[in-house]
Amino acid sequence: MAENRVGELPRRAVHVAGHRLRLGLKRLWANSGQLIQIPIAATAAYAFCVYVLGHPYPFLAAVASAVGIGPVADRRLRRALEIGIGATFGVLVGELLVNVYGSGIWQLAVTLIIGLIIGTILNSGGIFITQIAVQSVYVVVVPATASSSPFPRTLDALAGSVCAILLAFLIPRDARKAPRRLAADMLEEIDVVLKMMRRALQDSDSALANRALERARETQDIIDSWGSSLRISREAAKINARARRHAAEVTRLSRAHKFSDRAMRTIRVIARRVVGITELDVDKPVIADYVGSLADGAKKLEIALRRGTDRSLAEAALSEAASTLDPRAKPDWDIHDESLVLLLRTVAVDLLQAAGLTREEAQSRMPPLDGGAGSGDGPVAE
Repeated sequence: MAENRVGELPRRAVHVAGHRLRLGLKRLWANSGQLIQIPIAATAAYAFCVYVLGHPYPFLAAVASAVGIGPVADRRLRRALEIGIGATFGVLVGELLVNVYGSGIWQLAVTLIIGLIIGTILNSGGIFITQIAVQSVYVVVVPATASSSPFPRTLDALAGSVCAILLAFLIPRDARKAPRRLAADMLEEIDVVLKMMRRALQDSDSALANRALERARETQDIIDSWGSSLRISREAAKINARARRHAAEVTRLSRAHKFSDRAMRTIRVIARRVVGITELDVDKPVIADYVGSLADGAKKLEIALRRGTDRSLAEAALSEAASTLDPRAKPDWDIHDESLVLLLRTVAVDLLQAAGLTREEAQSRMPPLDGGAGSGDGPVAE
C-alpha cells in the first residue's frame, strides 16, 4: 500500500498544481479590471506632479495611487481613503520633522515613533497606521529633490491618493458581481467533489477518493473570499445608491454562503470516510447514487447563483435527492453505511437552505427517521 501511495505522488502533484493554476486564472480574470486601473492611476498621478506641479521625481504620487487602488477589488473606497489619508499625513509628518531636526539615524527612530503614536491616536486601522509610519520614514531616509513649492512630497502623496479615491468613486461596481461569481465557484467545487466521490464509490477507486478529499480541503480560500466579497458588497450598499438596489440579492447570497460553507465542511468528513471505504475495496452503488443526486442539485444551484436567476429548479432537484436519503433503505447496511447516509442528509439540508428553504422545510423533504429525529443540528466540524 505504501508503494501505491508513492506511485500516486506525481499524479497528485499534477492534480494539485492544475487545480491551483485554475483558481489562479479565475482570480486573474476576476481582478483584471482592478489590475488595469493601477498603471492608469499611477501614471496619471505621476504625470500630474511632473507637468502641472513641476516636481522632477514624484515617486510618492505613483506609490500612493497604486497602493490605494490595490490589485484586488476589496473594500476599494475605504482602503483608498485609509491609505490616501495615511500616506499623505505620514509624508507631512516626515517633512515637518525633517525641517525641525534634519535627517539621520536617531532622527529616523524618533520620526518612526512619533508617526506610530500619531497614527494610533487618529485611527485604529492597521493600514492607516502603517502608511503614516512608512511614508514618514521614507521622507527622512530619502533626500528631497530641489523644488520651489513647500512640502513637495506631501503634494505628491496627496495627488496620488486623490487619483485612487476618484477611481473608487467614479468607476461603478456591481455589488452582486463578485459574490455571484464566488458563490458559483463554491457550488461548482461542491458539485465536482460529490461527483468524484460518486465515481470513487462506484469503482472502489481509492486514488480518486483521495483526490476528492484534497480538492474539498482546498476550497477554504473560495469560501473566505466569498465572505469577504459579501462584506464589501454590504459596505457598497451603504454608500452607493446603485449598489443599494441589490441589497436583497446580497442578503440571499449571504445566506447561501453560510449554508454552502456548512455543506462543504460535512462533505470533507464524508470524503474521509469514502477514502476508508474505497481502501477496503467495497462497492457502494446505492450510496454512490445518493451522492450523484446531490451533485446534480448542487450543479443546478450553481447555475442559478451564477446567473442570479430563480432557484426553483435547484430546489426541486435537491428535494428529489433528499427524498431518497433513507439510512435504512437496505437491510444489509451496517452502522457505517447508515451514518454515511445521515451525513448526506445534513448536506442535503444545508444545500436546500442555501437554495432558500428554511430548516423545517428542508427537513420535510427527507424520509422521516424513527423516533422523529432530524437530520442533525448543524454542520459536522472538520
